[in-house]
Amino acid sequence: MPQDYNTEAYNSLRNALMVYKEDENALTPERIGQFIAHHYNKQRPRLLMLDSYYKGINTKINNKNSRRVDEYGADVRLGHPFAQEIADFHTAFSVGNPITITVDSDGNGIDDEHNLLDNINDYNDIDALYYDLFNDMSKYGRAFANIYRDPDDKMERITRLSPVDTFIIYSNEVDPVPLVAVRYTPVNDLQSVDSSDYGQFIIETWSEHQYTVSQPTDIVGGSVANGYDNSQTQELISMPVVEFWNNSQRLGDYDGVISLIDAYDASQSDTANYMQDSNDAMLVIQGDIQDLLEGAELAVDPDDKEYLQKLVDEKRQLLQDIRKSRTLFLKSGISATGQQTSVSASYIHKEYDSVGVEAYKTRLYKNIHSFSRTPDVSDDNFANNSSGVAMQYKQLGVIQLAKTKRRMFEKGLTSIYRIIQELELAVKGKWDIDYNNINFMFTDNLPTDDVNTIQTLQQAGATFPRAYLDRFAPGISTDEMNSLREEQDSNNQAMQKEVMHIQERDALINSIGDETDDEQSGQG
Repeated sequence: MPQDYNTEAYNSLRNALMVYKEDENALTPERIGQFIAHHYNKQRPRLLMLDSYYKGINTKINNKNSRRVDEYGADVRLGHPFAQEIADFHTAFSVGNPITITVDSDGNGIDDEHNLLDNINDYNDIDALYYDLFNDMSKYGRAFANIYRDPDDKMERITRLSPVDTFIIYSNEVDPVPLVAVRYTPVNDLQSVDSSDYGQFIIETWSEHQYTVSQPTDIVGGSVANGYDNSQTQELISMPVVEFWNNSQRLGDYDGVISLIDAYDASQSDTANYMQDSNDAMLVIQGDIQDLLEGAELAVDPDDKEYLQKLVDEKRQLLQDIRKSRTLFLKSGISATGQQTSVSASYIHKEYDSVGVEAYKTRLYKNIHSFSRTPDVSDDNFANNSSGVAMQYKQLGVIQLAKTKRRMFEKGLTSIYRIIQELELAVKGKWDIDYNNINFMFTDNLPTDDVNTIQTLQQAGATFPRAYLDRFAPGISTDEMNSLREEQDSNNQAMQKEVMHIQERDALINSIGDETDDEQSGQG
């Protein structure tokens, strides 16, 4: 029996993995509808929340309810896109450099020729596609890809499915296998003011043998649990949907720091509120000021409850007007010696512990980066020790997390090419590549000082071809460098020829002069 931690965050994840415990053939639209209802009501809100934080629309700080007790005080809401920074950093670190895909059928370490595989990869623009899938993994803790054969281009197409409205039902085995993939997309007729409350949805399902599309079905009202009617059915030869897991818990990269982000948003918002309230500080005028309604109650009949209520309402309105105008009137009194107290005017506001508040915000900022394993490049100490070993230790958390994420992502990529192989064999009966022999190499996307490294190696006695060194020339391509060098060589050769011509001419003139001198000396 799973342990219940009695927290809203955990309960929304408790049944994140959909498991079907009955006969696979009994997975009817009614039963699938129950899974859809659970996903829509339990999991989708969390996924939308994660997407909202990624966009910088942090739900806690942007709650509709006011954060201020004083309705006339400032109510600034500052949301900080830490989630976007975290997800984008880990995505760019692992797949910012395109994944290198090779095939080694013989196991000899030599890349085999795979033109058809290259054509499929180019057709799907896999560098951009895999970046988006990896980013979904970082955001939601899961990502989905659908593989099918395009009937027009006669090529396998790989598409991304949104994790917000897609899930897979797995078998109840020690090693669960996917049984049915489900996606429900809204039928948006733009008639609903609330874009998140659609009337009906189109339900699509993929199994190993069949693809179905439903009639528009009501999910919000809960009737989907009673089943739905299919409008389209298509036979399949393989389960075409692949799910990528970010980790074994299917948690996103910033799932664990949401509360820290909320605390940082609140502290920064409170600071902004304080600064704005200081500009609108309450003016206190203290002196011989009489009550505006003083004496009004003397002429009032104590039994006239309606007038007394009116008087109370007027005083209450007066107090509200005073607070709204940010002005406070205080009557002067009599001191112990019988003298009237002084008359003054001043502003009042809360004291601000700038040192303590800034230290608190700095601690939150560091904790967000530390616990999400995201380097804080704004830290002055980050680059103080730039030696290779020191930098590796500073990036240790990033590297460890990247290894886990890449291993899980590679597992999904292998499944994609397995499905492509099955589709190619079913259509053409020929596919020369075994998907198990497809290798994926990830390259860390980090800044490197290659020039300094080359200089160090050259000082140690290493030599490099000029064509290799040309790659590090800034602002110019290798081809352009070669063209300029050929032009320079051509000019140098022309100049050398001209110099040789001048030298030959001078030598000829000198030789003629010598002969003339000899003749003249002979005659003499």
